[in-house]
Amino acid sequence: MSVVKSPAQIEDLPDEVLEFILSLIPPYKDLHDCMQVSKRWRRCVLNVAKTKLRNLHKAIVDFDIRWFTLTPVEMAPTISKRYSHTAAIHENSMYVFGGCTCSMTTFNDLWRLDLSKRQWVRPLAMGTYPSPKACSSLICYKDLLVLFGGWAYPPSYPLYQSWHLFNELHIYDIAANHWTCVNTTNTPPPTAGHSVSVVGEWMIVFGGIHKPSTAVHCEKSNDIWKLNLETWTWYRQEVEGEPRPNGRLGQTQVVLDPKHLLIIGGSGGPTLNYCDAWILNMEGAVWKWKQVDIEGKANKPNNIWTNPGCKIGDKIVMLNRIREDQTCPIVYYPKNSWVNRRSPQEDSKLARIDLASREPDRDENVNGRRGVLRNQKREADDDDVYQPGCSNNQRGDILINNWSPPINNLAAFSVPNNRLSKSDRIREQRLARLSEIKENMKKNKKEEKNKSHYLGIYVLDLSKALSSRPYVTWLPPKNLGNGPEETILYTLLAGKSELVMFGGIRKDPTSLGFSVNFNSQISNSLHFISAPNYVI
Repeated sequence: MSVVKSPAQIEDLPDEVLEFILSLIPPYKDLHDCMQVSKRWRRCVLNVAKTKLRNLHKAIVDFDIRWFTLTPVEMAPTISKRYSHTAAIHENSMYVFGGCTCSMTTFNDLWRLDLSKRQWVRPLAMGTYPSPKACSSLICYKDLLVLFGGWAYPPSYPLYQSWHLFNELHIYDIAANHWTCVNTTNTPPPTAGHSVSVVGEWMIVFGGIHKPSTAVHCEKSNDIWKLNLETWTWYRQEVEGEPRPNGRLGQTQVVLDPKHLLIIGGSGGPTLNYCDAWILNMEGAVWKWKQVDIEGKANKPNNIWTNPGCKIGDKIVMLNRIREDQTCPIVYYPKNSWVNRRSPQEDSKLARIDLASREPDRDENVNGRRGVLRNQKREADDDDVYQPGCSNNQRGDILINNWSPPINNLAAFSVPNNRLSKSDRIREQRLARLSEIKENMKKNKKEEKNKSHYLGIYVLDLSKALSSRPYVTWLPPKNLGNGPEETILYTLLAGKSELVMFGGIRKDPTSLGFSVNFNSQISNSLHFISAPNYVI
């Protein structure tokens, strides 16, 4: 009796093979829909989600990440190039608002990125739109997006106006596709460049640059404001006097637990960038700051405030320029490395220098002329030292060849008879060498200016941030593979088992001045950071 074999089906696959197939699906809506097939598929999808998140944590600690770049097509409807925008992730979408360009333009448009399809969509929302602005904050609370603060370029007319700060509070209802402007009492001063976090039903706002009603110029702030996201009421939080962080903007702020926040970095001015870390204890009616020790400072990124950080587990990930070893082309050997040194016993006895007993200066170039400064009190010593044909120098000084004894003891200098002495030739060789080094330095500087730098990841370990002796540690970077070209003032958010980077300026943060090709350096590219694909 023959047995008829039924064709193999996907249900016949082992769980390991099925999970590997499901891991190839984007970890958003499509993968979520697979949970509805059966209980087995639901269990496999949950295992895939846990495995992907665990692999991302391991890839970050091992600095073994995978970059994927998506550049919008020129003619396709897509978001325009921008920097200093703000963004937030809600379920399977990333929302981007505002930003600016170098042509005195700020935006008030809202875009949505479908993370499953990697496509941009612009919602045509109704309601009261926010003002065009950059450096604002956007957070997600339930099915709402909360937008606060920001700044805008001054209008072109009338002339000589300062840029404008905002303290507007807008709510975007995702389901209704509607903007609402919320008017509240006890509103914070107009603020931009601040940092925000959501803790329970509160939005915590720290720092930024603000303009109090009694001030003429803008100031860096270290104030804390909190907004109740249910009643839409502002409160200024009281904090113990000292210590507390200095006023700053552009810092990274993350939630450690429901009672603690951590901030790191920030800028206090054009030439003042902070690399410190502080923990905010939110217990009680009066909150308290505590500075945190930072270990592994040699591994920290060179610039923090223009590169936002993103918390993944107990780590903060920052992107920054990959370091390169630099060597100085000029090596200087001090004169005291050529002469005989005293023994350590003699050095301990002569800790203080006795100027009266100091040996005369025998340098070949004194007061701009080659020779030896003469002195009647040193006449006998000079005659002993500077004798032509002397083969042994008992005092360890440098002898100058082709010198004749001085004719007049009152002469300030004794000039050599031979105009092109050995010292002249050595000096000319040194000058030629210095000229060659100068030309090489100019060439290297020009090449460095045209050289492209790339981003790598830097990781801050927060596992000991809440211990009895709190500290954080910059992990030593390794396996730094080249990411995208160096970019600043972008957004970096945590998706589902991946990091999403958007926009910014492809520019060195130390040269943010005017540039002719500034427009071409602004980006609207997407970069995704994930763990390498694993095999069964």
